[in-house]
Amino acid sequence: MRELVHGHRGGAIGNNGANGANNGAYIPWMRAPADQVVADRDEWVGELTLLGGFRLVCEDLVEVSATGQRVIAAVACQSSTAVRTKIAHLLWPDTTSERAHANLRTAVYRLEHSCPGLLEVGSSYLRLAPGISVDVARTSALATSIVANDGPLPPALVEEAMEANLQDDLLPDWDEEWLVQDQLRYRQLRLTTLERLSERLVEGGQHGVAVHTALAAVQADSLRDSAHQTLIRACLAQGNRYEALTHFETYQRIVRDELGIEPAETIGQFLCSA
Repeated sequence: MRELVHGHRGGAIGNNGANGANNGAYIPWMRAPADQVVADRDEWVGELTLLGGFRLVCEDLVEVSATGQRVIAAVACQSSTAVRTKIAHLLWPDTTSERAHANLRTAVYRLEHSCPGLLEVGSSYLRLAPGISVDVARTSALATSIVANDGPLPPALVEEAMEANLQDDLLPDWDEEWLVQDQLRYRQLRLTTLERLSERLVEGGQHGVAVHTALAAVQADSLRDSAHQTLIRACLAQGNRYEALTHFETYQRIVRDELGIEPAETIGQFLCSA
């Protein structure tokens, strides 16, 4: 994982400043009462990017250690609120429960000092500050809306999709066992969304954008039959039979060379009947 550098946004620790022995400052090793949040005094408003790589921006690019990135990403992948016990066992599965919790306490302590207020810390849970927008959550919600829509897509939804990052996977350079299922789930949602979006764009007569969208699905997974079929459909709808045939021949070659099998017959039949 890469370490991000450049400045971080500071914040006061404690309601009355950092001086004094008992001025309301947050002492990381003191446990909060059940269900009580230990929040920072500074409000965070920013963007957490997990698609394509880790990046945290709050006015400026924020410096986050490798361990801090893992904690933040794990919390973000748990949607709204993450149970501390689950996060500890996810990030440190090969150690004892006691050691895993100790590692998490240390990581949270360091985050509270380097990025005060980024996490809301409870005795049994963690969550990101409410002002932090997470790209994967936003894009997943958009993708779900597209996939679930059986009719023409509203223009506003199409416009939002065109501006969204549907090109990148979830932290693709991270090799973390705890992250694998989230990566696979998001990748399948992303590819399905690109295919469905291309189909809807064809129905709406936006053939050029439909081809571009289908190409993104093919580039993401060159062995995905449905992506190739979607691309060929878009090319035919655009009136480019030669381009459709070229893509089909490329698909045939890839499947034979990589998998040693014949391409799906339905795609060839569809092309011949067009």
